[in-house]
Amino acid sequence: MNELHEIVGNLESKAQKLIHLHSKALEENEQLRQTNSELLEKIQQKELEFKELEEKHQVLKLAKSLLENQESEKTTDIKLKINELVREIDKSIALLNR
Repeated sequence: MNELHEIVGNLESKAQKLIHLHSKALEENEQLRQTNSELLEKIQQKELEFKELEEKHQVLKLAKSLLENQESEKTTDIKLKINELVREIDKSIALLNR
């Protein structure tokens, strides 16, 4: 009978230990779920930031290409004006030499 009490007591002690470990595992699981949820939110925020930065980058690339086009057009216009002035100077020199 004494052995039976020992066995039952031992089983109760092991059952209590398992219940404690189970509740501890449940708490840890809840913490991990919460952390996972927070990390997923951070990932979504970073993805939004990345998309915004990508859009800004595209806008900057477009603006830069437009500026380069305008500068090349200005350069072309300046070259044309210089050529026109040189022709006028050549005509004036030709008239003076007559």
